[in-house]
Amino acid sequence: MECLRPSVPRNGGERHRPSAGRASGAVAQWSEQGTHNPSVAGSIPACPTRSEALFVSGLIGSDYKMTTLCEVRGTKTEVAPGVWRLRVYAGRRANGSPIQKTKTVHVGDGRPGSGARAADSALAKMVAEVDGSNGAPGAMTVDQLLDQWLEHCVAVGRSPTTVRKYHYIADKTVRPELGSIRLARLGPRDLDRLYAKLTAKGNAPATVRRVHALIGAALHQAERWELVDRNVARRAQPPEVRTKRVVAPTLAEVKQVLNAAEAADPALAVLLTLAATTGARRGELCALRWTDLDWGLATLTIERSVYETQGGGWAEKDTKTHQERTIGLDEFTLAVLTAHRGRVDRLAAELELEVLPDGFLISRSPVGSEPILPSVVTHFTSKVAKRVGVHTHVHALRHFSATQAIASGFDPVTVGSRLGHADPSITLRVYAHALERRDRDLANSLGQALAASGDPDPLPVPRIPSRGRR
Repeated sequence: MECLRPSVPRNGGERHRPSAGRASGAVAQWSEQGTHNPSVAGSIPACPTRSEALFVSGLIGSDYKMTTLCEVRGTKTEVAPGVWRLRVYAGRRANGSPIQKTKTVHVGDGRPGSGARAADSALAKMVAEVDGSNGAPGAMTVDQLLDQWLEHCVAVGRSPTTVRKYHYIADKTVRPELGSIRLARLGPRDLDRLYAKLTAKGNAPATVRRVHALIGAALHQAERWELVDRNVARRAQPPEVRTKRVVAPTLAEVKQVLNAAEAADPALAVLLTLAATTGARRGELCALRWTDLDWGLATLTIERSVYETQGGGWAEKDTKTHQERTIGLDEFTLAVLTAHRGRVDRLAAELELEVLPDGFLISRSPVGSEPILPSVVTHFTSKVAKRVGVHTHVHALRHFSATQAIASGFDPVTVGSRLGHADPSITLRVYAHALERRDRDLANSLGQALAASGDPDPLPVPRIPSRGRR
C-alpha cells in the first residue's frame, strides 16, 4: 500500500481547491476521507489524508508539509507552524481493522517548517516503540507473551503451586525453543516440531501434553487481548495420552506401610493414617488444624491446603476445588488421633508450653505453630514403603481410600464428595476399574436371585456342553 496517493476526482471535473494554508471545515472533512475513520465513508486504512497527499503533490499550495518516515509505517504532518502531527501504523486487530498511533508534538519556534528534525526524531522513536511494543499485534515474541501471561495468572488468583509449575515448564522447555519467535510468525509447524523433539528425548505423552496445554492457554489469552488473529495451538497435534488404570495398594500393603511409619515417626504415621481413611490430598492433610477436628460430631473439616514457596518456606491456599468439605471419621481414626493428641500434650507440658488452640494437627513444633511440608511427607512415605518392600507413594493412599469405598458399595457421588472432586464424573473416570468390580458383584447378585431354589418357579440352570473328546 502506498502512503502517498494523490486524489483525482472520479467525475472528471475540478475539485474545489482551498486557499493555501487552510484545511478546515468541509475541506477537513474531505481530507480525512483518506484515513481510516469508520465514521467517514470511503476512508482508506493506514494512508495519509488526501490533503496531505495533495500538499506533497503540489496540487494544493501550503506552507505546511507532510513527510513520511517509510511507506505505511509512519508519517508526519505540520498542521500549524512548528506543530507536527505524527502517525504510525501499528498492525491490525483480530477483526482486520488497522491500528494507528497518533501524537501531536510542538517542537518549532512558530515559523513554518521549524522543528522538522525534532519531529523526525520523535517519529522515529514512535516507530521503534511500536516495533517493540507489547501491544503491537504480532510484534510480540513468545518470551514476552509468556511474561505477561504468567503475570496475568497471578493477578487472576491462579494457585501459586500451579503458577510455579507454569514457570518451570515455560523456562525449561518453551522459552529455549520458541522464545525468540514473533507471534506473527509462530505456526502449528513450530509447535509440532517442539512436540516431536520432546517425544524423541523420551518425554511421556502426558508431559508433552502439559507443554501443549501451557502454550495453548497463553495463546488463548493473547487471542483475547487481540495480540494474535488466532490460536495456532488449536491446529497443532500433540501426542495422544492413553489413560492408565489407577493402581492402589492392597489392604495388606497399607498396613505394612503404616506399621513401618509408626516405628519411624508416630506423628507422620498419623498423617498417613488420615490419608488412607479420609482420602484427603497431601497439602490438605498438612494444613489440618486442631480447630478443624470436631471430637463430639466425629467430623473433620477440610478447607485449606499447604504449599511450599520458593526458598523452602510455606504458605496456605484454598483447596484444589476452592470448596470446603466436612467428612466423617471412624472409631479407629478417632482412636489414633486421641493417642496423638495425648503425646502432643505431654511433650508441651514437659517443655512448659501450651499447645495453640488453632495449631497444626501434625507439626514439628511442640505447640503446632508450623505445618509439616508436603515434600517431607512424600519423602517419608517413599522411604518407609521401600523399607517394607511395597512399591507405593503418598497419593496412592488416596486411591486406596477411594477404591475401598467403591468396592464396599458406596456410590461415586458420595465417594467423590469425600475426596473433594469438583464433579462426580471425575470419580467415575479415575476409578472406573473399581466400578467394574462392583459390576461383577452386581451380576453375581442378580444371577443368584434368579436361580434361587426357594422361588415357586425357579429358572432352569442351563447345561454347559463338555469340551472333551466325544
